[in-house]
Amino acid sequence: MLTTFKLKLELNICRKFIENKKTNLSKLEHIENKLTQFIKRYYTNELIKGVLLFSAIGLLYFLITLFIEYVLWLTPVYRTLLFWVFIGVELSLIYKFIGIPIFKLIGIKKGLSHSEASKIIGNHFPKVNDKLTNLLQLKSTTEQSELLAASIDQKALDLSPIPFKFAVNFSSNKKYIKYTLLPILVFLLVYFTGNQSIINTSYNRVVNHSVAYAPPAPFQFVIKNKNLKAEENQSFVLQVTTKGKVIPEHLKINFNNESYFLKQTDFNAFEYEFSQLKTSINFQITANDIRSKEYSIDVIKVPSILNFELYLEYPKHTLKKNEVISNSGSVTVPEGTVVNWKLATETTDKIEFITKDSSINFIKDNSDFKFKHQFFKTTQYQIATHNSQVTNYEKLQYAIETIKDEFPEIKVQSKADSLNSQVIYFLGKLSDDYGLRQLQLKFKKTTAHKYSSETIPISKSNFHQFTYQFPGNLPIEKGVPYEYYFEVSDNDALHNFKTSKSQTFNYQKLTDSELEDKLVKEQHETISNLSKSLNSLQEQDKELKQLSDLQKEKKDLNWNDKNKLQQFFRKQENQEQLMKKFNTNLQRNLEEFQKDNPEKDDFKEALQERLKTQEKEIEKNEELLKELEKLQEKLKNDELFSKIEQLSKQNQSKERSLEQILELTKRYYVSKKFEKLAKDLEDLSKEQNELSEKSEKSNTKEEQDKLNKEFDNLKKELDDLEKENQDLKRPMDLDSEENSEQEISKEQQK
Repeated sequence: MLTTFKLKLELNICRKFIENKKTNLSKLEHIENKLTQFIKRYYTNELIKGVLLFSAIGLLYFLITLFIEYVLWLTPVYRTLLFWVFIGVELSLIYKFIGIPIFKLIGIKKGLSHSEASKIIGNHFPKVNDKLTNLLQLKSTTEQSELLAASIDQKALDLSPIPFKFAVNFSSNKKYIKYTLLPILVFLLVYFTGNQSIINTSYNRVVNHSVAYAPPAPFQFVIKNKNLKAEENQSFVLQVTTKGKVIPEHLKINFNNESYFLKQTDFNAFEYEFSQLKTSINFQITANDIRSKEYSIDVIKVPSILNFELYLEYPKHTLKKNEVISNSGSVTVPEGTVVNWKLATETTDKIEFITKDSSINFIKDNSDFKFKHQFFKTTQYQIATHNSQVTNYEKLQYAIETIKDEFPEIKVQSKADSLNSQVIYFLGKLSDDYGLRQLQLKFKKTTAHKYSSETIPISKSNFHQFTYQFPGNLPIEKGVPYEYYFEVSDNDALHNFKTSKSQTFNYQKLTDSELEDKLVKEQHETISNLSKSLNSLQEQDKELKQLSDLQKEKKDLNWNDKNKLQQFFRKQENQEQLMKKFNTNLQRNLEEFQKDNPEKDDFKEALQERLKTQEKEIEKNEELLKELEKLQEKLKNDELFSKIEQLSKQNQSKERSLEQILELTKRYYVSKKFEKLAKDLEDLSKEQNELSEKSEKSNTKEEQDKLNKEFDNLKKELDDLEKENQDLKRPMDLDSEENSEQEISKEQQK
């Protein structure tokens, strides 16, 4: 029993020891796990620090390398050395700052031991101090005892609550960020100042270290043109300057395997003109053995007009044949002409007809463009061409000048008939720029509102001359005032046949009584003129006698004598012309009397016979005067004075003839004047009778005074006529009408 009890006791002690051993081992493993986590956090922190330091140092070294190449422009050998040194330094930095922490972190390379870690932790946590180190030392002791186990257990129990990972602080790496920002700021500064080429070019040369690069030129070529695009068949002026420390003296351009010097236009300014480019062209600029990159001028296909035709449709009234005008957009045409454009084009999508007020597109027909318009006024216009690449190309300026269709012109001259003053002759001239259509005489009574018309035949040509006798067969009433004019129209149907008219004429056909008065007055004027002519003839007779006496007194005529002869001839010629005019007027007067009095009249026949004789004598005198003038020029005195005596005799004969004509004319005048007054008295008597038969309201004192005044005038004219009758060599018997005069006087007094 005792033995069994001892065995059970020993077994319990062993079980408790084993359980305590397991508990102590569990607490120690926990401490070791926490140390392992601390070591990983430690190297993670080292990796973060390494990345920041590598970024700062590596990028800075990268910039230093590029700067060295940019400044020194190294040869390929040194650039290769610089490149591999850069690679070595960067790899070293990567290994040192990134590789080693990673290798230790993943266990490729040995890192901190637990003892080393415990020292770091002990330094960070004052409570831990050397406890963790002692724990690890006790763990490594080979001797086992309950006292040792209890000590380990106690130390592990004390260290379990302490967070070893906080001994590593990630935020402590913030101080390295500022070093990383330095190269980044350098990159940004270079970028925003526009000097990216410093990094780019240097980088390319370092990377391509085996390639030979020429050092930068002392100047650069700068193309000043906004773009290198030229229009087809147009000139293109290339403008070039240089930029750099050196300014070249001459610039050359190379294209199509040829070289040309550029023209210097200003200090450091050059240009070259490409004429009529048809295709795109590549070129380079060279100077001082420095060559620019290759440039290209792109040639743009422009809209072009290959053929330009105008089809002119003239108005019909112009009688002009339609015609075609080629390669000209400016023409002068009659007003109303229809102009048709037909343009043959190339690479053209649209054509515009542009005026001051409008813009109209041509109609496209394949490659041709058409447009049609009628012109009534002068028009300035432009033709603008377009395609997909060019708009408003070559705004060609043209003008359609129109000639206004002028109004027809009419010029009319009037002249009274020398034999019949009641007839007016007209000579008219008509003209128009394209053709006449119609001529009309418009006439009306002065008091009327509407004109009547008569068409006068004319030709349809541009010019016509016409004659017209007014009133002709027109229904003109005697004693009524008329006004009339001529109106001509042209053939301009577009303006409804424009018209022009002559000046307005006035006309009043005399009544029979007025006509007789007129003829009698003309006779009276003729008598007066004949009397004057007779006196002139008598004076000329005296001058002729004086000229005849010169022959007796002088053998040769001096200058004064010749001057007297010339003056006499002039007077004689004027006298002859005056006599011819009197003869014509008197003859016309007699013919007009004959129209109204066709019955036989002895006075008139005798007078007409005498006028014919007088006309023959005037003709003889004219011939004689011509002979006298010739003789006077030849200074032949004998013949001259012989002809003067002959002229004197003819003048005496003419004087006697003129006396007879004057007497016959007076007698004829007295007879006709007496007949006229007798008729007027008879008419006045009728008016008096008619007035006496009217009512008292109509037969007023005013009406009677009017008749009395007319009678007094007739009575006075009769008295004057009686005096003229008594002046005749053989007065006529005019007493037959005395009783009528007295009767009318009595009636008027009643």
